[in-house]
Amino acid sequence: TRTWVRESHDLFDFEASQIQSQTLAVQSTAKLVRTGSEIQAIDERTGEQVGEPLLRVVQRDGQFWVDKASHTREAKKLWTVVRELPTKAHKLCEGDQIKLGRVRFRVRQLVAHGTDCVRPDLLFTDEAQRTPCCVPADHEERLASTTCRICLLEGSTDEDPLINPCNCKGSIEYVHLGCLRHWLREGLRLPDSSEGKPVGSFVYRPQICELCKSAYPSGVHTQGAQQSQQQPLVELPKTSGPFIVLESQERERGERHQKSLHIESLADKPVLKFGRGHESTVRIADVSISRCHATIRFQEGEFILEDNNSKFGTLVQMKKPQALGPGNNVSIQVGRSVLNLSLPRPQD
Repeated sequence: TRTWVRESHDLFDFEASQIQSQTLAVQSTAKLVRTGSEIQAIDERTGEQVGEPLLRVVQRDGQFWVDKASHTREAKKLWTVVRELPTKAHKLCEGDQIKLGRVRFRVRQLVAHGTDCVRPDLLFTDEAQRTPCCVPADHEERLASTTCRICLLEGSTDEDPLINPCNCKGSIEYVHLGCLRHWLREGLRLPDSSEGKPVGSFVYRPQICELCKSAYPSGVHTQGAQQSQQQPLVELPKTSGPFIVLESQERERGERHQKSLHIESLADKPVLKFGRGHESTVRIADVSISRCHATIRFQEGEFILEDNNSKFGTLVQMKKPQALGPGNNVSIQVGRSVLNLSLPRPQD
C-alpha cells in the first residue's frame, strides 16, 4: 500500500516523496481500513473496525476477490490505476467512468465505424426524463394571432409552429420553433453542417431560457390529425466516425460545474489528448490536470485510454468485484491511497 500523507480532494500524487508504504498479508476475508496514513487489515468476524474503510478482500470458493468496503452510498469508490495495468492501457466501454485528477467523465457513446456519419446521442440523464414540448393539433387556429417573442410575427404553421418551451408567460410565452433553433445554435456555436457534410469535434451544453432560467426540453412533440411526430429541439450535426461522446460529471464533494458533452472525432486525428496545455484536444482548466494528462487512441476497432505519466493519475472506476489471479497484480486507488494487490506465485 502507498498513502500520500497530504489530504487533498481524494487525490494521490504519483510524483510526491511524502508517501507512506506498507506491506500487508491477508489470509482470509478482511476489510482494509485507514487511520491517518496507516492502513490495517481487519478480520471482519473478530476485529473491531477503527478508521476509514477502504475496501474488502473476500475469500470465496477458494479464490480472493476485491470489492467495495460496503454497498452503501457512503462507501468509497474503487478506481483502477491505468498506468499500473499489465498493458498500461484500458480498453474503453460505454458506461465507463474516467477520472483525470479530480475531473470525471462518463463514456456515453462509442462509434467505431469510420465510413458512416452518425448523429451523436446528446441527451443528458435528466433531459431524457423531461417531458417534451407539445404542439397541439389545432395550433394553427388557436395561435393565429399569437406573437413570436423573437421575430415578433404572428401565426403558427405546420412548417414552423409556435411552441412554449419554458416557464415564460404573457406576451413572451410563445416562440417559433425555427426562431428558437436558430437562437440556440448561435449560442451553442455548433459547426455548420447545412451542406450535409459530417463535422468533427464539438462541445454541447444543455440550454436554459435566458429570461425565466428554466431548462429547455430536449424535444418537440407534434400532434397531427393523421400521426404524431417527435423531433429534437436543436438539430445537431452528424459526426464522422470513429468518435466518442464524453459526459462531464460532478466533481467530488459537490463542487459546482456546468454539464457538458464532448463529442470528439478521431476521423482526422490519430489520438485525442487531454490536458491543460494548448496542444491538448480536450483542454481542461483544472490544477489537478497535467499539461498532457492522458490520451485516447483508436486501434483495431477499440478505443484505448492511456495515462501520460500524469501527476495525479488516470483512473477508471471498478464496476464489479474483481478476482485476483496468481501473478496478476491489481492496483486500485481509494482516496489518497493506492493498493497493489497480488497473490503469491505457487511454489514448485
